[in-house]
This record gives sequence, C-alpha cells and structure tokens, in this order.
Amino acid sequence: MSHVSVSSALALDARLSAGERLSAFSLASFANREHRAWPGTRVAAARAGLSRSQFIAARDSLTRRGLLVIEQPGGGRGNSPVVFLSFAADGPRVDTDVNPPLFEAVLSYSRSRGSARLLLAALAALADDDLTVADVTTEELRAAAGMADSTYRRARSALLLSREVVLEDAGGGRARTNRWLLPDPRGQGAAPLIAAQRRPALPGPARPLMATARVEPPAAEVNAAEDSAEPSKGPILNGVPPENPAQGRTDNTKKGPGLTGVSTRNPAQSRIVSTETQPLTPPETPPANARTGSEPQNPSTIPPSPPAGGSQPQRITVVEDYLTARGRRRKRTVTVDIDAARRQLRPPADYDQAGWAEIRRELQRVVGEATFDIWLTGLELIAVDDRDQLLLGGPVGIRGWVSQRFAQTLDRAAAQSGRVLRLADENELQLLSALVGEPHFFPDSLHQHQQEAV
Repeated sequence: MSHVSVSSALALDARLSAGERLSAFSLASFANREHRAWPGTRVAAARAGLSRSQFIAARDSLTRRGLLVIEQPGGGRGNSPVVFLSFAADGPRVDTDVNPPLFEAVLSYSRSRGSARLLLAALAALADDDLTVADVTTEELRAAAGMADSTYRRARSALLLSREVVLEDAGGGRARTNRWLLPDPRGQGAAPLIAAQRRPALPGPARPLMATARVEPPAAEVNAAEDSAEPSKGPILNGVPPENPAQGRTDNTKKGPGLTGVSTRNPAQSRIVSTETQPLTPPETPPANARTGSEPQNPSTIPPSPPAGGSQPQRITVVEDYLTARGRRRKRTVTVDIDAARRQLRPPADYDQAGWAEIRRELQRVVGEATFDIWLTGLELIAVDDRDQLLLGGPVGIRGWVSQRFAQTLDRAAAQSGRVLRLADENELQLLSALVGEPHFFPDSLHQHQQEAV
C-alpha cells in the first residue's frame, strides 16, 4: 500500500461528492508505490461502501475530472482494470503522518455507509500506532473527510452510536482537541466485506435447469412392489373413504400394463427411454428434410446460390460506444465498408512523415528529453484522415495519460509546423487494424501498435 496515495486522498477537493471521495479512498487503499491499483470491481466497490454500478459511475466521474486514468479497462473473468491515481502523483497531500494499515482495515471491515464511512476512514488514516487520534482539530478532520459542519455532526453521532469510534476525551474550549480511539476491526472476528453478485445463486430447493431421465421398471416389478406394500397405507391414510373407495379416487384402480402403455409381451418395445443401442449405420434412404447431418435431401445443407449482381462489397465489423436514451454508455456492433474506410484513412506519405518528424523535434524541445523519452517517444504516425489530420497511435498504457496531460502541448507543436494531429480513437484503431493486411498501407514497425490497440 502507498502512504502517498492515502495522504493525497485526504487532501482531495472538497467539492467532490461522497461517492467520488469514497471511491478515491478505496482505490488509494489498493495503490502501490507507482500509484497504480488493479483491484476487482466488486472488491473495490465493497471497500467504498457502494454498489458495483455506483462505484463504476463514481470512478468514471473521477476519470473525467482528471483525477484517475484507466490504463487498462479490464473486462472478463480474472481481468481487473488497471487504474493510475493521478491525484496521488500530482498532489496535494496532507502534511502529517498517516496510518495505511488501519485505513485499509476500516474500509475492509466497517459496515457504515455514506458520511459516517468517510469520517471513519479519515480518522483511521490520521490515527497513530496506538489507534488514537489526538491533536487534530475539527476543521482538519472535516477537511480530510470533505464534509460540512452539519454533515460532520451527524456522522460523528452515528459512529459513536455504532461504537466503531470511542471519544475518550471531549476537548472543547480554546486550543483543546478531541481524543478519539478506534478499535481495530480485524480483531473482532468479523469477515471482510465483499459486494453482492449481480446474479445470486439459486436457493437449495430451486428447480434445476436440467432434469434427469429415468427408466420405468418392468410391469412385473411394479406389481410385485404393490403386492408387498405395507398394510398401513390403506384407504384411510390415502384420503379414500372405506365405505365406497371408488368415490375418492382420481383414476382407475386397475393399473396394469395395458393402461400404462407398456406391452406385456415385450416391455422394452414401448418404453420412452430405450435401453437398446442405436444403430451405427444410417438407413440407405434417409428421410426427407432430416434434422441433422449432411444428407443431400436436407435443404439446410444445400449451399445457397450466389447473390445476384456479383460479389458483395467487403465489410468488417467494429464495436463502438454510444449513449442510450437514459444517458448510459453502452457498446454495439456496427458494420463498415472497407472501401469507405480506405476513403477516410490513408497511409502517411513522405511529406506527412517529414511533418511528424518536425513535430517530434519541437515536442522534445518543449517538454525536455526525460519527459519525452518516458511518455511521448512511443507515439507513431499511423495514418492520415480525410481532413489531412495526422493520426497518432501508441501503446495502450500511455494513450490515456498523453490525452489527459499533453493534448495542448501536441496541438501547439503541430501548429508550429502548420499541421493538425490527434490521437486515433477506438473506432479508427479498429478500422486500421482491419487494414493492416493491405499491401503498403502500414509500415511494418506499426503492426505491433495496431495489435496492442485492439
């Protein structure tokens, strides 16, 4: 865990919402020394005291504010997103010692929510090795939790009632501060929090998705079992009156082989589940429109006729982001004509490469060689769009950081050369990856960047 990330989380802007601040606290408890965290979404949401959807919305809001950079989106089982904590790298930070182990333990075990959870996390971060908080004014504590005075008073009352915090000495008066004691939640036998699954498991008596097939016993065995039944199961126990048993029965009392559909001569011929092995060789004349196989009489196996008017244009599918009517971001698959993609994107010519080389020299002069080697040396000119704008590509890990931190620097450097450049978006990267196989479209050195992008 990172002391710097925790101290930077306590110094976040007071204008953040409670959900955004709790999400920042949760990610700070997972961060390493390079200010990166890659927790599972469910675990991070549990530490924030939020649902999975609330945590994702708060994390996206922090990303739009420039406080986080999602370097790898994750997705799929066992593939967690990689988040870079920009607020920890840039500061500011609180000018005091912090207690990251207790901070992490409180977020992992506490059942409090909302403002009470924020205040508890701030107290845990400011506690010393003896789990006490002293010499911290109310204003400093409110600033670390990011809450107003009225919210602070409500949160303090809730924590004192829950006994997650003990007020050993109520200060009051000038130059006197409160003394707080935080019991260690790890020693109370409680289990750590984990967010609920989106699809909970079915209860025990729930009906299974698949039923087990069973073979009906022979008729002789059924009759023998009925004859050997216990005499206690008579008409009275079965709900049938002894005076006239036929009045209370729902079916005929004669349950012989003829009524059950099982032949008395050969029971195996009429059963639903046959115990005989199916023939290995198909019949010589297969039935018309057979359901499976590659029979010549099956219309589903006959190849269709070629389309009228020649071959269809070559197409590819890309996955794009869009906003629903409720403002939610979703993905959908779109079909794109390759000829149209060629008209929108073209390979860089010699004068484009010369312009990009001049822009690189200007960038190296403006940001310095060290910063250029770390963040900008991996950028490459991969294509030119129909508006003569230079499209840049690079490794996945630096594209988000470059777009957040060096967008204006790139624009000014391109303006010096009279060109316009931008980072290729996800749709353009998918189109370019489909055109990688085209001869002379990409330089060989850029194939790796296109594969990483997709």
